[in-house]
Amino acid sequence: MTQRPWDDDDRLLEDLAEAVRGTQPLADTIAAQAEGVLSWRTIDEDLLQASLTFDSSLEPVQGTRADPGQSRLLVFTSTPLSVELEVNQDEVVGQILPPGPGEIHVETRDGKEFSVSADESGFFELPPLPADAIRLRCDTPTGRVVTDWVRL
Repeated sequence: MTQRPWDDDDRLLEDLAEAVRGTQPLADTIAAQAEGVLSWRTIDEDLLQASLTFDSSLEPVQGTRADPGQSRLLVFTSTPLSVELEVNQDEVVGQILPPGPGEIHVETRDGKEFSVSADESGFFELPPLPADAIRLRCDTPTGRVVTDWVRL
């Protein structure tokens, strides 16, 4: 390494300017690493995603789609938890499987969230829901699962 004489302010400022200009590759590296770290911020949610594996409204009933007045059954499956929902005209009830207590957090696309509790059998009832898509985040002693977004 060469020693640089900084016997005057101009030479010192030139060396500092050179050092700052030379940090651009470092800045690019830091930005790339920060981007990589941010991409991991939802990894827990991504790994715990419960996919919609059954929707009774999509199943044919005697050659036609389900009657709008009938209950709609939705099943979200993942490991280690699954969530079943029964949607009626005036209520939405559900169960966490395997059965057990838990906290159900309902999230809307606009960022609103509210919670209900599941009893010892995993049963819960949701209050009236918005017309927009929702998803559920279920926290239990067994684990956590987040459902796909769905319009009820």
